[in-house]
Amino acid sequence: MGSRRTRSWSLLTPVHWIVWTVALFVLTLGLGLAAKALPALQLNGLDASVNRVNSPLLDGAALLLDRLDHPVVVAVILAIVFVVLLLLVGWRRALGACVTTGAGWLTTLVVKTVVAQPRPTTAGLTHILHISPATLSYPSGHVVFAAALVTALAMVSRRASVRAVVLIVGGLFVLAVGWSRLYVGVHYGTDVVGGVLNGVAGALLVAGLWNLATRGRARGARRR
Repeated sequence: MGSRRTRSWSLLTPVHWIVWTVALFVLTLGLGLAAKALPALQLNGLDASVNRVNSPLLDGAALLLDRLDHPVVVAVILAIVFVVLLLLVGWRRALGACVTTGAGWLTTLVVKTVVAQPRPTTAGLTHILHISPATLSYPSGHVVFAAALVTALAMVSRRASVRAVVLIVGGLFVLAVGWSRLYVGVHYGTDVVGGVLNGVAGALLVAGLWNLATRGRARGARRR
């Protein structure tokens, strides 16, 4: 029989997770629609400023991070996350973290469709890397995935010290992904901010639903 730690299904979420989820999604959509209606809010030109500081090393890093939201790459990342968490917290919460990350990331499709913000042009860039972006810009799907992944990892970190490390290192990772999207010139600054909001909101939504769906299984395991 496994230990209680490895048998646990639950992910750490706020008590009022549904309130936080709704608030974050409203904020995400509100920012996107406001930036679309008022272009001054898009932080237009930030991408050109970031792109201006370039080098072969930065090019390589940006192109590597550009692959982050490819389905095959996402599947490989989630598989690695599952194996690592399987050893640390058990397969139940490992599965929960992967479901939270993947499904939380997919919520960006809804936000993109509602906001329907076209991509910025590359006319102001001095260093073009020939990235072929998808049709819609807001929010950045790459940043959504990174933020959802970090949020999910924090949700399986039971110790406050471990959670703090996850959030610090993960925050740097999210910033790196956001930088890369501006560096290649395929997003406005607000797309990056919206990506963080959407990623956290999506992860909270899925994690809350995961806890509700697995509550009965957890009770059954305690009886045994």
